[in-house]
Amino acid sequence: MKNKIILALAMVLTIASSAVGTKTYLSAKEGENLQCVISASREEYELDDSIEQADAVAEIKINGIVGEFDEGIPQTLHRASVIKAYKGELPEEINVLQDGTRQMPFSDTPLFKEGERYILVMKKTVSLKDNDNSYWVLKEYFVSGNQAVETLPTGEFAAEETAIDTYDSAKSWNRAVSYKEAALPYDSEVLDKSDLVEYIEGVQ
Repeated sequence: MKNKIILALAMVLTIASSAVGTKTYLSAKEGENLQCVISASREEYELDDSIEQADAVAEIKINGIVGEFDEGIPQTLHRASVIKAYKGELPEEINVLQDGTRQMPFSDTPLFKEGERYILVMKKTVSLKDNDNSYWVLKEYFVSGNQAVETLPTGEFAAEETAIDTYDSAKSWNRAVSYKEAALPYDSEVLDKSDLVEYIEGVQ
């Protein structure tokens, strides 16, 4: 019976694509609860280009999940407080739409957790019933202290790599950033947050 369910889900999800150009491929982990893990092929954005395309860029804090959607691409809508806006005028709270759900996560993109902070490069959503103050993500950087790590694999973080300092030694990494980087299924450099912010502000 489980094999039939997995096959049916695979037929549905492999033909779907999201607003950010994500194509999905399905695998499944069998256990007491059926969980599907989605692998993605994404459009690539350099940081410069994504900022120019963005409706908003901001540091935010995740406050919790508003809802999950499983029609087409599985997605989760998060509520977030705006810590600082670098582009666009934003209210104190916004909604952030992320690919994947708790039952159907994307293999390369960990779901946001309550209390985490991110610098997000965002576009306004058009697919929700209520799109007011709701955004989907072009680029995302998990931040803690004065360090950041990209957690959405969408190409080079900058056109000029020398513009943003990186941390080569794990001994100098912030613990939260180190744990986040270690959990990613791909290589992602730990960046100096101040340099990242300065770079973002310089693109506009």
